[in-house]
Amino acid sequence: MASLISVIKERNKTTPTWLKILIPILGLGGLGVVAVLAALAAFVVTGWLGQPVPILGFDQTFEQPINFPHTVHAGTGQLVDASGNARLNQDLMPLEALGLDCTFCHRTVTTQANAGVPPVAQCAFCHQAIGPESSVPLTQLRQNAGITGNEPLPINWRRVTRMPDHVRFVHEPHIRFLTANPASIGNATADVNSQQAVKPALTCSTCHGDVAAMAQVEQVEPLKMGQCVDCHRANNAPTDCAACHQ
Repeated sequence: MASLISVIKERNKTTPTWLKILIPILGLGGLGVVAVLAALAAFVVTGWLGQPVPILGFDQTFEQPINFPHTVHAGTGQLVDASGNARLNQDLMPLEALGLDCTFCHRTVTTQANAGVPPVAQCAFCHQAIGPESSVPLTQLRQNAGITGNEPLPINWRRVTRMPDHVRFVHEPHIRFLTANPASIGNATADVNSQQAVKPALTCSTCHGDVAAMAQVEQVEPLKMGQCVDCHRANNAPTDCAACHQ
């Protein structure tokens, strides 16, 4: 009889309410920790082997202070809008891309370590007269250039491609070598071997991709040490540490 009563008492016992709440919270929390650790692991692995996954602010592109269309300035052929329709000027004539070489704006790329960012005055040299007044980007540009009567201000362009601070990368020898050895150029959309003179813009595609076709410039190559060393080895360039590290 006593054993029967003890069994009934055990059956009448219930799990405390606080424990019922705590158990699923701990379960969900454990899953959350696993998810966070998995995301961090993916970020570290991809960041080590290639480009980081676009989380925690590590994007491969940025919104610039002023929308600069490389497709218009550096591209070739007829311009089209997002729907694939031909873009027209004020006279309803089809617009053609300018096909400018990279050196038209990035003027130190063939002579110095950096490529150089054009000052706002260089942009204003053309756009104080070229382009409709209704254009929002051109209005911003003219304001920064002081054309509209206000104080001139520099444009704080955001850097898309960045090398680590301990890496010394000099543009000039790379442009010079690739210009003389077009077979080593990568990511080129044109047949560089069929051209009498290879423009720097084609050599730039090796690391920067086809910028002329980008509506918004983004980093397309991881530019990790292994990629640089492989390229140097393939082209009989120095691979000792002092060549790139300071």
